[in-house]
Amino acid sequence: MTDYLAGVDLGTTGVRCCLFDLEGRKYSEVYHEYGSNYPMPGWVEQDFEQMIDQTFITCRETISKSEIEPERIKGIAFSAQRSCFCPVDRNGKLVRPMISWQDARAQKQIEEVRALISENEYINETGLPLGTTWLLGKILWMRENEPRLYEKIDRIVQCQDLILRAFGGDDWLTDLSCAAFYGVWNVRETQWNERLLSLFQLQKETFGRPMTSGTQIAVVNAEVSKKSGFAIGTPLCLGAGDQNCSVLGMGGVRSGLATITLGTAGLAILSTDRSVSDLGGMFCTNHIVPNMWEIEGLSNAAASSFRWFRDELGLYESFKAKEEGTSVYSLLERQATESTPGSKGILFLPYLASAATPRWNPSARGAFLGMTFAHRRCDLIRAILEGVALEVRDMMEVWKRQKYPVETTRIGGGATKSQIWNQIQADVYGTSVQIVREQETAALGAAILAGVGVGLFSSYAEGVDSMVQISETIEPDESRHQIYEDVYQLYVNAYESLANNGFFDKIAKFQSQK
Repeated sequence: MTDYLAGVDLGTTGVRCCLFDLEGRKYSEVYHEYGSNYPMPGWVEQDFEQMIDQTFITCRETISKSEIEPERIKGIAFSAQRSCFCPVDRNGKLVRPMISWQDARAQKQIEEVRALISENEYINETGLPLGTTWLLGKILWMRENEPRLYEKIDRIVQCQDLILRAFGGDDWLTDLSCAAFYGVWNVRETQWNERLLSLFQLQKETFGRPMTSGTQIAVVNAEVSKKSGFAIGTPLCLGAGDQNCSVLGMGGVRSGLATITLGTAGLAILSTDRSVSDLGGMFCTNHIVPNMWEIEGLSNAAASSFRWFRDELGLYESFKAKEEGTSVYSLLERQATESTPGSKGILFLPYLASAATPRWNPSARGAFLGMTFAHRRCDLIRAILEGVALEVRDMMEVWKRQKYPVETTRIGGGATKSQIWNQIQADVYGTSVQIVREQETAALGAAILAGVGVGLFSSYAEGVDSMVQISETIEPDESRHQIYEDVYQLYVNAYESLANNGFFDKIAKFQSQK
C-alpha cells in the first residue's frame, strides 16, 4: 500500500498543502490566499490567526480532494516564510500583528545598529548585511515605539514556531536554517552570537530553540485532527524556511548547485560546502544539510510585481480569464510574447518592496523607465518579467566576483508555469536552466523533511534522489543573451543614477509623510 507525505507551505500571500507519494508524485493540492496589511508606506503586517485558519482549511480540503485515507499520510512538515517577527506573551498569543519580512519600518534602528557595529563586522559575524528585513531591527523598533506591548513579550519567534504550536507542538522551535534571521546568530559556528546578544541587550532564551530540520517533534492530537483532517497520531516534523525547503525540493544537496525561485519573493541561492568569507552583498544561512551553507540573494518583490500588475492593471484580463475559464497570467503572458527582447527599450526596476540583495536600499522604489507613445501594454508586461530576471542577474554577478563555482542552475517557483518567463531567465542569465518536475518545490522540500523525520528516508540526499525529478532543460539563445547584456548594463546604470542623486531617498521620505 502506497505511503504519502504532506508538505504544507505557509507563504507570504497564501498557504498550500500538497500530498506526495515517495517518488515525488503529487496526488492532491489546495491553495488559499490570505494576503497582508499595509498600515503605512513601507509597513507590512499579517494576521496570523487568519493564516492558521486558512492552513487548517487548506489541509482538510487537500485530504478530502485526494480521497486518500488520512492514516496513509505518514508525516507532515512545514515550509514557512522566513524572518517574520512574531512576539508572543506567556499564553502563546501574539501581542501585536506579525511583522512581515517585507516590512521596512526599522530604518532608523538599523542606523543605530550601524553606529554600534560596522557593516563588515556584522556580516562577518551573522552572515547578514545590515538591513530592515531581519528580526533585529524590528525588535529594536518595537522596543522603542511600542514599549508597553514590548513589556508583554515572553518569546520572540518566527512563523515556523507558531505553526508548529498550532498543530500541537509544545515548545517554541526554530529550524537551524531560520536561526540566522534573528540577526544575532553566528552562521559559521551554528550557535548564538553572545557578543551581539550582549550588545543589544537580548537573551537567547527569548527566541525559538534552534533544532535540526526533519526532526519529529510531536503527533497530531484529537483537536488538531478535527481542524486539519490529518489522522490522530500522524507525526509532526520540524520543517524549514520556505526558501531552504525550496532548495531541498529542487535537489540542492551538493555544493555548486544554484537554485533560482521566483515566487512572492525571489531567491537566488548557491549551495556550498566552502567556508563563507566575503559575501559581496549576499547573505548566508545554514543549509539544511549539516556543514553546508546557502549563499543567498533576495528580491523582495519578484513575482509579486507581476501579481501587482494583475491586481491593479489587469482587471480586463481577470474578467476575461473567468469568462474563458483560464488563468489571468496566461492571458498576460500571451501579450508579453507580442513584445521583443528588451521590451522595446522599457526598463522595469522591480523595487516595489525596496531593494534587497545586493544593494540593500530600503528607500528604493519600483519604476518603469524609457516609456514613449510608441510603447504598448505588451511592452510593460514583458518589462516586468525581464526586470525581475535582471535583478536576479545582479545577484549572480556577486557569485562570479567572489569566485564561487556554479555547476548547475535550476529554476523553480510559480513563475516556472510561464514558458516565456523560463526562456527569459535562461537568456538573461546566459546559461542553461533545469526545471524540476514538481514546481511547488517548497512543499516538496517540506515533504522530504517529513520523510526523513519519520524514517522513510535515511538522509536528505536519499529523499532528494527519490522525490526530485528534472522535467526540462532550457538553453539560452545567444543573440537574445547579447541583447540582455546591454539591457543589464542599462539596468545597473538606471539604479545607480537614481540612487546616487538621492531620488530614492527623497521619494521615500515624501511617501512617509503623514
